[in-house]
Amino acid sequence: MILLTGATGYIGSHLWIELLKGPTPVLGLDNLSNSSAKTLDVIAAISGKTPAFIKGDIRDVELLEDVFSRNCITSVIHLAGLKDVQESEERRLEYFDVNIQGFKNLLQVMRAHSCLKIIFSSSAAIYGQHAISPILEGVSAAPANYYGETKLEGERLLAQEFNKHPAISSVSLRYFNVAGKHASGLLQDYVSSNAHSLFAEIESVLLGRASALSVFGDDWGTPDGTCIRDYLHVSDLAQGHIDALELLGGVDKCAALNLGLGIGQSVYDVISTYERITGSSIPKVIAARRAGDVGVSFADTHLAAELMGWKPRKTLSDMCRDSYQSCTKRLS
Repeated sequence: MILLTGATGYIGSHLWIELLKGPTPVLGLDNLSNSSAKTLDVIAAISGKTPAFIKGDIRDVELLEDVFSRNCITSVIHLAGLKDVQESEERRLEYFDVNIQGFKNLLQVMRAHSCLKIIFSSSAAIYGQHAISPILEGVSAAPANYYGETKLEGERLLAQEFNKHPAISSVSLRYFNVAGKHASGLLQDYVSSNAHSLFAEIESVLLGRASALSVFGDDWGTPDGTCIRDYLHVSDLAQGHIDALELLGGVDKCAALNLGLGIGQSVYDVISTYERITGSSIPKVIAARRAGDVGVSFADTHLAAELMGWKPRKTLSDMCRDSYQSCTKRLS
């Protein structure tokens, strides 16, 4: 059985649907602090299977002990955590408690129950402001915010567990900018999101929650003056987790891999693609640069291709179309 933490969140729900297509049973765990139990009904509707779910928090060691005692868990996909960059600076203790101490709890209980395989949700935030794009996994990590620090510490914990006996094998997946929605348009955000991603902000405008999109600087040293980022469809990200599980199937390993489209695309590229999909303009205003932003950041994904045979299949147009379809269903 696979234990999927953070199972009803944005990435978790999309991944859960893909995992249910496979032969291995999946048990979802989430405290529902940033998601909703309504997502379970949507997962069931799309997959045709009733998802097995436990409401719980990774900071609760007794609950984790009970989960592992009652279920034959052979591998874990760990997505649960707090993930807002700006918020992490203001709520460091909470981010430490969830992202680091909660992860320590999970690893402790895994080892106690001889569960020795884990896929870890890491982040490109570990690279910091000075990494040169395309970014290779081997560059020195230098997080520019506390969220990135918590993800880097997670990778350090996994390295320590790999050097113990028996080794816990792991693949840390360093996500770049995840975007898009399930092609059905049925998976929705049922709770107010504090996400500050470009796609989330565009959706806020389309849903009438914001009057205009803020573009943070148009004077970067890029062709059109706006920041360049690496956007990856959430369905391609989900497949990356499945491929990583297969990678751990027959070998002990402690690896870290980039998951991104491997192409840098500017803020204006995203806006113009979205406008082409919707057939209407998106109102926008130029705002001051945000502290900690960098002009260009995109991934080198050759290692994921080499080790897992993984490659993204969805384009920026697919991300914009699926995001827009989700918005239209929420408005209907």
